[in-house]
Amino acid sequence: MTAQPDWRPPRWLEVSTGWSWRLLLIVAACAVAVTVLGTLSSVVLPLLLGLILTSVLSPISAALRRRNWKPALAAFAGLLVLLVFIAGFVWLMLAALVGPWDTISAQVGRGIDVLVAEFNGRFDGDITAVSDDIRNGAGQLAMTLVGGVLGIVGVAVGLVTTTFLTVTVVFFYLKDGPTIWTWFLGHQPTNRAVVDRAGRAMWGKVNAFVRGTAAVAFVDAIGIGLGAWALGVPSVLAIGVLTFILSFIPFFGAFFAGVIAVALALADGGLSTGLLMLLVVILVQQLESNILQPVLVGRAVRLHPLVVALGVIGGGSVGGVLGMFLAVPLIAAATAAITEVRAAAAEAALATSSSVDAGAGLDGAGLDGAGLDEGLDGLSEVGSRVVGARDVGSPGPSLGDQVP
Repeated sequence: MTAQPDWRPPRWLEVSTGWSWRLLLIVAACAVAVTVLGTLSSVVLPLLLGLILTSVLSPISAALRRRNWKPALAAFAGLLVLLVFIAGFVWLMLAALVGPWDTISAQVGRGIDVLVAEFNGRFDGDITAVSDDIRNGAGQLAMTLVGGVLGIVGVAVGLVTTTFLTVTVVFFYLKDGPTIWTWFLGHQPTNRAVVDRAGRAMWGKVNAFVRGTAAVAFVDAIGIGLGAWALGVPSVLAIGVLTFILSFIPFFGAFFAGVIAVALALADGGLSTGLLMLLVVILVQQLESNILQPVLVGRAVRLHPLVVALGVIGGGSVGGVLGMFLAVPLIAAATAAITEVRAAAAEAALATSSSVDAGAGLDGAGLDGAGLDEGLDGLSEVGSRVVGARDVGSPGPSLGDQVP
């Protein structure tokens, strides 16, 4: 009697189940990580905000250190710049938004009414119910965004415990950033060079994103604000401040700021003024997306627009407005780290392959050097793989950059 062979499931079933349980483990790990970070948000938030603020202030501290300033004094000078900026920004917020917010909301509502009336009159329709839904949705979104902004202001001016932690973190990042990084690398005995390389690339990405986005937001605010002033639209300062703040949220922020500007123009000057304001917003945003964004941000932070959009939505669902702001720099930093790790692995393969191929070539070369040519061919082939890995993203900053 012959033994029956053991039954095995089909190959496609083995592969699909293997992928399934691995994906479930990844999702579970991400869920645990999000839960832990949410629980420790009072600690995680100052650390992340401190990194972003330090990326802007570190050149000031580094320049003062090169002039023989003590680290603590140089860090305090950078922190003083931050506090002055925050004080000015809070004053601007209070003057432009918090006080006249009820008036701005009423003007936006009147702008929606003007647009509905024009549509009903020109196209013999009735979209009043749709306008009510738009008004309610816009009001809720506006309150969410303003609530988030005011929450950031509260963090900045010291209304919650996070303020003290954030300021303290920024100070010590500026003062002891290189020392902290060296200490961290000391606990990576096997992969120290790779971790150092990935960390510097991540730091460079965050630095480039914050500086580039701030420059783009400033240009957007000035352009749209000047257009509103030229057209005689009220609340010009509020339009400029909202545009600057919301421009830090890719895609969605600039769109919402433009909608507010157009609605205010409709309420004040009717359809013609609203259309001119819409033209100004489109021109400024086209200048941003086609010239400023690629030059100031795009070269350093290379992310597909779909990745950016999904990251902003995911960040908003997890962390609200702050999550929407932090999502893109964190994704950019992660991609930079992955790129550098892949490049390091390719270079390690290059070193191994070149030594083996070159050694084999020399053993069989004799005096004519034919084997050496074969070894160099192998070196060239592996080197192409390193170039391919490097092309995935832009290189990180030089070793002379400060990494907290």
